[in-house]
Amino acid sequence: MSCNNLFTYEIIAQETPYIKRNCSKCKTNTEFYCSEKFRVNANQKIVDIWLIYNCIRCEGTWNYPILSRVNINKIDSMLIQKFMNNDKETIWYYAFQINKLRKLCNDVNTDIRYELRKERLDSQSNEVTIKLCYKYDFGLRIDKLIAEIFGISRSKVNKLSQNGTILLNPNMNMKSKVIDNLQITVIDDWYKVDALTT
Repeated sequence: MSCNNLFTYEIIAQETPYIKRNCSKCKTNTEFYCSEKFRVNANQKIVDIWLIYNCIRCEGTWNYPILSRVNINKIDSMLIQKFMNNDKETIWYYAFQINKLRKLCNDVNTDIRYELRKERLDSQSNEVTIKLCYKYDFGLRIDKLIAEIFGISRSKVNKLSQNGTILLNPNMNMKSKVIDNLQITVIDDWYKVDALTT
């Protein structure tokens, strides 16, 4: 493949997903938000760790189990400190374990706010390749993201994919979920390259 305009787009989550479950305090099936705090309970050398969620209606709590009845000697000491200090990156790592959360809750709302941070790396031809950096997976669809990047409809995205104008590496269905390091290549000049950096 020849050199082309190369960009990176970092997809930055602005919040953690809300979960939905029955609140034992207000007795309703409602949404809970992540408090961004761990609860650590140590009984001699046995440790239990939860991530605390709060009900949006009454501030009642639900504890999302992270570790249960684990010997403290089997846990990395730096990780223990992160739990104790409510390390944000560690909290977000667990708050985005959507498949696990779905098994414990009635639903997980992945329709969250996110920011696209763009960087232009090269400028040598009419083609463009976008490399995606996607740290926290919240189920964003490829066609939705491409439509947002280029300011076009999803139906046009799918048409451009079908006629070979938009290519994905690795090769995936446009309705699939975005993955980290996905590359999107456009091999026509219908877009304005300058618009991708504004």
